[in-house]
Amino acid sequence: MRWEGNISRAVQELLLSKPLVLASLEMQIVNYSALARLLRKEVESRLGRRVSEAAVKMAILRFREQLAARVSEANVLKVIGESTASLIDDVGLLTLRGVDPLTLLSKALSMASKARLFQLTQGIRTFTIVTDDDYIDGMLSELEPQWVEAVYRNQAAAVLVSPPDIITTPGVIAYLATLLGFNGVNITQLISTHTDTLFIVQRGDAVKAYTLLRGAIDAARASEGKV
Repeated sequence: MRWEGNISRAVQELLLSKPLVLASLEMQIVNYSALARLLRKEVESRLGRRVSEAAVKMAILRFREQLAARVSEANVLKVIGESTASLIDDVGLLTLRGVDPLTLLSKALSMASKARLFQLTQGIRTFTIVTDDDYIDGMLSELEPQWVEAVYRNQAAAVLVSPPDIITTPGVIAYLATLLGFNGVNITQLISTHTDTLFIVQRGDAVKAYTLLRGAIDAARASEGKV
């Protein structure tokens, strides 16, 4: 039983480190025998001993049951179905390091009232501003060059506005981010503010990202008979 528990723990840790496989498990589109063969060597490496594919498969199935208890697909689809999507073009990102917060805040506030889109996010070591592409040059002209960590041009924001239930429903953002990733859309920046979720993508992927989000909303509504 102790060994069996070790296998279960090793499989769980491996699956939690593989978001694409995890998403496939959530959607129940996995060949469990094939996944067991794929994970077996990694499980053996972690445990330092040989294990059977049957034991790994059993651990996967048990984890899938736990996952189903944690994340309700019906609840996720309900939130998505009650959301709306929009697209904001001509967006830029500016990431700063070492800037004085008060200096940045004073400059940011003067810009925020004029911009169509303005988001200021503080990380552990950096600040990131997402705003209209036209305003990026204005910000750069007022900041010290050594503060500038990165500048991203030609971006767009696919915006999802959801009901308050998104705050307490696990799996919604993961579901949508995986949907974009599976379809080759890279997310430059992901911003969540209360019920608004902004997927910042390259302009060339903007229409595709919006279409995928809009399709997810329509599919979720159809599943609940709201279309």
